[in-house]
Amino acid sequence: MSGSNQGQLRREALTIARWAEVGRAPSREVLAKLELLGPDGHEFDYGGQETGVGNTYGGDDGGLPDLGPLSDFGSWESVAATILRRTEESAGFDPSSTVFDPVAWIRFVCQFQEMPFLTRVVGPDSRSAYISSLSLLGAVWVVRDLVEWLVTPDTLTGIINSVKKIGQLAVENEGRQEKDSNVQQGVLTVVDGDLRLGLLRTTVQMEYETGKGYQHLYQQITVSSLFGSLDYGMCKRQAELLLEWDGQDVDAWVEGASSSRYPPNTSPAWDN
Repeated sequence: MSGSNQGQLRREALTIARWAEVGRAPSREVLAKLELLGPDGHEFDYGGQETGVGNTYGGDDGGLPDLGPLSDFGSWESVAATILRRTEESAGFDPSSTVFDPVAWIRFVCQFQEMPFLTRVVGPDSRSAYISSLSLLGAVWVVRDLVEWLVTPDTLTGIINSVKKIGQLAVENEGRQEKDSNVQQGVLTVVDGDLRLGLLRTTVQMEYETGKGYQHLYQQITVSSLFGSLDYGMCKRQAELLLEWDGQDVDAWVEGASSSRYPPNTSPAWDN
């Protein structure tokens, strides 16, 4: 191996090591700047907020390169799922929990944006729409508008289905009389040989009504999206490191999300 190639590998390994390092708890000064502390210097009470996570994958599976030294993973999707798992760990973000951690929530999207294994990053982008307990179609159209050109039709169907699962989780997850449901939808999709990792986020306000359960308030929501393509060359060059990580099958990545065990919400509001 030439000296220039060895130098590239060392630089990449250092970049990955810095990125993958589990972050320390931010100082109170940093928390204050992030507006996560009240005027009395104490952390806000986030008991009225929850997190709902869903993951989905799909695509055409066409034109993917040989796994080479990563063959133990079985698929490029599982390579990507392992990298996403490391992203969660470094951010302190638990996709299986409904407890809202504002620091981990912010950290995860930062870690996603800075992921060394991504190339051709698209976004962040956002769209807004109005929704209510009687009309959730606006949320579907916003998601469609943001990602339809980035994913295959079957993946788009899977995304919308997963969003409805998060909706069911929000309806069933007991909280306070009023709560904010912070929604994260993870996406893996293959389009013409390009494996894309994506992220959709929004926050929805809900209120509990006796006899009806949790209902969506009339509100404007803003859905943000962020996508990037997996750098196959980088992954192969750093195969030894990736194989040392906590490997995760792509199905385990889907099943590890807090909404995975819920059926899609069947409210007619999704069609109105």
